[in-house]
Amino acid sequence: MFQRRTGFLVAGLMTSLALLAACNTTPAPEAEETASAPPQAEEGSDAFAYDSKVKVGRLIAETRCSTCHAIGPTGNSPHQDAKPFRQLSENYPVRNLEEALAEGIVVGHPDMPMFVLSPYEIDALLTYLESIQEPHPA
Repeated sequence: MFQRRTGFLVAGLMTSLALLAACNTTPAPEAEETASAPPQAEEGSDAFAYDSKVKVGRLIAETRCSTCHAIGPTGNSPHQDAKPFRQLSENYPVRNLEEALAEGIVVGHPDMPMFVLSPYEIDALLTYLESIQEPHPA
């Protein structure tokens, strides 16, 4: 029941974000931008789609995974047996998790809840995970 509610919550948040983005009528600032401001991805561009997917993936990680895993680029995992997400690619390519997430990821310790994600949620979460991986020594 919790999984279904969380799925609906994520879907509702994604829909709300898409509607808000579509309804934005505020003109873009022109002269007020500084040279040090990072470039913004234009809506409809591949970079915008990537940035949006990373944000959704982080939201999924925050709501489903952060009680045990360190989900950001720094910090220790709250659960001693949970690997920080930024280090997942030390053992295998992050995309190898795709099938496990689709079928319901289960591990050998009882603290890890079983959950199943939609194809979009899986892609968003994996995109986020790929974006925070630490470089490996050569």
